[in-house]
Amino acid sequence: MEKRKAIGLKSYFARTLLLFFVGLLAILASAFFILLIGMEIGVVAPANAGEAEARSEIARQAGFDTFTDDLKPVLYEYIYFDKNGNVKASSLDGNALSQEASRYAADNVSYSTGAYLFYEDGSRCLFTWRYAVSFTNTPLQNILPGAELIMFILAVAAVVLFFLLFVRGMGRKLSAKLTLVETASEQIARQDLDTPIATSAGIKEFNHALQSMDDMRGALKDALIRQWESEQQRKQEIAALAHDIKTPLTIISGNAELLLEDALSKEQAELAGFIHSAGTRAQQYVGALQQVANIDLVSEEMNRVDIGKMLDELNTVLLPLAQEKSIDIEYVCGDRHYIMAGSAILTRALINIGENAIRYTEPGGHITITIIQNKDETSFVVQDEGAGFSKAALQHAKEMFWRQDKSRTDSNNYGIGLSIAEKVARKHSGRLTLENNSKGGCVTLSVCNGEKR
Repeated sequence: MEKRKAIGLKSYFARTLLLFFVGLLAILASAFFILLIGMEIGVVAPANAGEAEARSEIARQAGFDTFTDDLKPVLYEYIYFDKNGNVKASSLDGNALSQEASRYAADNVSYSTGAYLFYEDGSRCLFTWRYAVSFTNTPLQNILPGAELIMFILAVAAVVLFFLLFVRGMGRKLSAKLTLVETASEQIARQDLDTPIATSAGIKEFNHALQSMDDMRGALKDALIRQWESEQQRKQEIAALAHDIKTPLTIISGNAELLLEDALSKEQAELAGFIHSAGTRAQQYVGALQQVANIDLVSEEMNRVDIGKMLDELNTVLLPLAQEKSIDIEYVCGDRHYIMAGSAILTRALINIGENAIRYTEPGGHITITIIQNKDETSFVVQDEGAGFSKAALQHAKEMFWRQDKSRTDSNNYGIGLSIAEKVARKHSGRLTLENNSKGGCVTLSVCNGEKR
């Protein structure tokens, strides 16, 4: 398809005004043409038809010595006076008769719209007319306003209708062009940076604006790609560094453990214990860093996951931890048992949530893990019987490395469990929700079902 040549905004408005005036001229020409047709077929008489008819009747009456009452006026009026000035016959009556007689009272004056005819017996007859387009049919003259007025009303109505339709049409055209700009803004707002922005609106200024937005889209896309690549490189470096550090830490912890098996003095054993404890904590922290890096780097393929099997795997990890504190774990699952998800990372997230629930539930307590499914999403609701989340925890607990107050913190908690769960939820187009209720803390991990993702 041939690309339409763009014009400037001034040219566009000039063309619009020209089109409007052409439309007005077309309406006026149409009205004049209709008037000519009416005259041609005899429905409408021209403006001088009244004078022509009156002059014709005057010429006819001039051939008589006295007035004859066989006049049949259509486009003119008459008043016949006797020699004493009394009205004897007229096509008018009432106020119209009085006004017309008063207007043409002087019979020795030349009028542009009237004339007197004098008879031999001293009487006279006044003939009057109007310069106006009129209907030739008398009933139409009596029923309808003047033809000129009707044509004027119709012309005004046509102009008003044309103006409204013209404004509506031009408004739609401008709205369509502005919609291109609005659509481009919405496209960038929702971060759809792969689809090129349409830059042809037919007006140069609009095209320049759209081209600028498309350039901005491309620049933003390149910047985000560079940022993503930089973040990925940083995460890979963290993962590699954590892996490299883990080996010497393992050696330190192992050697410290071997030292503890030897016969040492009390002071030496205490120092070796410090080394072993610190090495173990360092290993745990490095393992946490690896876990965070792996969650960000791994892009697990979504597969059909059996929820029942996933809960069995979850229970295998959580049950020993719960038994240490005599905590009972109850699983509540609905009728549907499958979901499209990344099995490994989703299980990891649920393990983190479950470990938190066990950590903050008092010994002998109860934890409920409920699976709720509907058409759009699947939710994993973990309810514990702990003290619940503090106000600060509800606001910050999903942030990386954030720790709760001392009453809910131990040495093995590095503040990454809920953060990882949040990342997993987002990878599944879902969300992580923290709340408190009458039983304790409640964490809900919702993931979008595969067909809606």
